[in-house]
Amino acid sequence: MNTLFAYLRRFREKKIYVPGIGGVLLLAVIIAYAVPDTLSVASTAAKRSDFSVSISVSGEIRAANSVTLTTPRTRAGQLQIVYLVPEGTTVKTGEDVIRFATTDVDKQISDKENDLSIAQSDYEKMVADQAYRNSDQDASLTNAELTYDQAKLQVEKMKFESDVARKEADISLQKSGIAWEQTKKKIATQVIVDRTETSKFMLRIHQIESDIKRANEEKVLYAMTAPIPGLVVYEINWNTGRKVSVGNTPWPGMSLVSLPDLSQMQVVTNINEVDISKVNKGQPVKITLDAFPEKRFAGTIAEVGTIGQQKNQASNLKTFEVILTINGTDPILKPGMTTGNEIIIETIPGAVSVPIESVFEKDGRTVVYAMNGRHPRAQEVTLGVKNSNYIIIQNGVREGDMVALRDPTVKEPTAGDKRSGAQKEKKP
Repeated sequence: MNTLFAYLRRFREKKIYVPGIGGVLLLAVIIAYAVPDTLSVASTAAKRSDFSVSISVSGEIRAANSVTLTTPRTRAGQLQIVYLVPEGTTVKTGEDVIRFATTDVDKQISDKENDLSIAQSDYEKMVADQAYRNSDQDASLTNAELTYDQAKLQVEKMKFESDVARKEADISLQKSGIAWEQTKKKIATQVIVDRTETSKFMLRIHQIESDIKRANEEKVLYAMTAPIPGLVVYEINWNTGRKVSVGNTPWPGMSLVSLPDLSQMQVVTNINEVDISKVNKGQPVKITLDAFPEKRFAGTIAEVGTIGQQKNQASNLKTFEVILTINGTDPILKPGMTTGNEIIIETIPGAVSVPIESVFEKDGRTVVYAMNGRHPRAQEVTLGVKNSNYIIIQNGVREGDMVALRDPTVKEPTAGDKRSGAQKEKKP
């Protein structure tokens, strides 16, 4: 409009008069050049709807339930992987996932079985020897007892004999009694010796049998099966810097394969300390896959971390881990996928809102440019809460009012201006 007034002022000062229709046409041309073409300004209508106040954060998918298979600890020493189910395979509970070479444990079992066979043969020989010795001792004991009985009879017969004969009979009786008692003590001592020897043999046999049992139990560990259904994901072998593979000899306790259960998936995200107070367990979430933007999922907040961690060394900003549960299942969901997550903090029913880019600060006032034909008009507004894309207008705009999406008072750069600006940006 200032340009228009300048043209009119020039005409008046130079006393230029354009009669009739020609003057009207000239005036129209002047106005066309002087008035900015606001019809080219993009605009949108203020809308009334349920307004969601939300926080947008990125995240990564993981399984809610996951099991990691690690190298078993065995007495056989280092193990070697001879079989791995292909990575990416979905296995069921009980299916083989990893197998190790059983050469060492098989040799250990074989050696122990040979030792057991020898020990059992030695035990049988010992039992036979004891049986023979016990039989001989029983005979000796019987003979000693008979000798003693015979000596007593002899003493009885010597009642009427000479003193010398009676004395000899008494001595013989005493000797036979002593021999009998010695035989009984010897047998009792031998019973203890035999019992001790038997215990030693039995202990040795039990130890070998225990070793065989333990080796067989360890051998079961050489074939690792899936404890839960899940997707096979190889872990990193830090000795090689690559994923675990057939032929590796992992150390005891080393992580080999993860089995995330795909029946329930979660999203792990981090909320900065400024927004964490707005986040609560149970709040709804809208989840979008970065790789498949058309796929959207509903979810809820399952866990909110209570301990903040420094985001990175270059920033003092603290973040808190938040776990989101994805409702339902979908084969497309895989651990490690990145997501965009909109956490719904609050829903305001029937609110009038406009895009954030249609609101401007002018001379200390907050305004929108209401579209009125070719003449946008600055309209002061009162703002409410906002989300990542829209902001509530409490006063100044009604439902259906058209507002500009850029400041129409600022000249939009031409293609040439943009190229020039781009060139300038490239300069150091």
